[in-house]
Amino acid sequence: MSLSLFAPLLYLGTGLALGRSPIDVKGRASALLARVVIPFVIVYNIATARADLFAVIAWVAATMAALLALSRSFTRDPVRNLCFCYLNIGWLGLPVASSLFGDGAATVFVAAYVGSSLFGNSIGAGLMSGTGPAPWRQMLKAPPVWALLLGLALHPFAAMLTPPLQPVYGAAKFLMSFLGMAILGIWLAQTPLRARDLRDALVTMATRAAAVALSVTAFVAFARLQELALVVQNRDALYLMALLPPAANIVVLETHYLRTGRSASAIAAGTGLSLAAIAVFATALLWLRAPA
Repeated sequence: MSLSLFAPLLYLGTGLALGRSPIDVKGRASALLARVVIPFVIVYNIATARADLFAVIAWVAATMAALLALSRSFTRDPVRNLCFCYLNIGWLGLPVASSLFGDGAATVFVAAYVGSSLFGNSIGAGLMSGTGPAPWRQMLKAPPVWALLLGLALHPFAAMLTPPLQPVYGAAKFLMSFLGMAILGIWLAQTPLRARDLRDALVTMATRAAAVALSVTAFVAFARLQELALVVQNRDALYLMALLPPAANIVVLETHYLRTGRSASAIAAGTGLSLAAIAVFATALLWLRAPA
């Protein structure tokens, strides 16, 4: 049994311990993660990307748009809408996918994170401010967006950049996994959970999981037809997205635009349920991989 499969849970435990201590590091850790580590990972992967990844970016944005439309058919509450469609692909999905499925899955999830960040930062800001989609100038300020643009600009130089940057990329992937899961642990330790929050999160998660799983199945079928090898080879990892909770960035958007923090309890409840579901998923995966 590989310890690396449980590394995200160890990092989460570190965050839970820090969250109960007087040491407050989540602000600085979040800034380092959002402004340096994740943008570097995006730049590296886009600069060295195959065509498959651009299909993943477009698919994730389209899936989030469909989830948003489904949510808005039931409620116009922007917080609930974002908690339904904006998933924690970067801080939770990426480290777990990397640990469970390896570098190929990590590359796919980086592309998925880019797509979700583009959609979440633009549409999320518009929903929270009540002005519709965010202006292009505002969206271009988001680190995932300029990281995508820089990665595209460096794409022609991929062969030259890969050897010297690969060790840095390895360190950045570790930092992303450790800091992302630790920050989630800190939030979980500091946010009280009520039974009602867990019930609401369970209903939301079940509905969203069914919709995302259907979208993954359709995308994998499309990838087979288009011979997108990276997608087909990591189809099992893509189904992990159906188990992901709301993105932690939602509470940042809510705080900035609405001056409230209602999403914190929904994110914490969803994350707790998601971790339980992922634990079952990982255990089943270990059982299937075990030699007869």
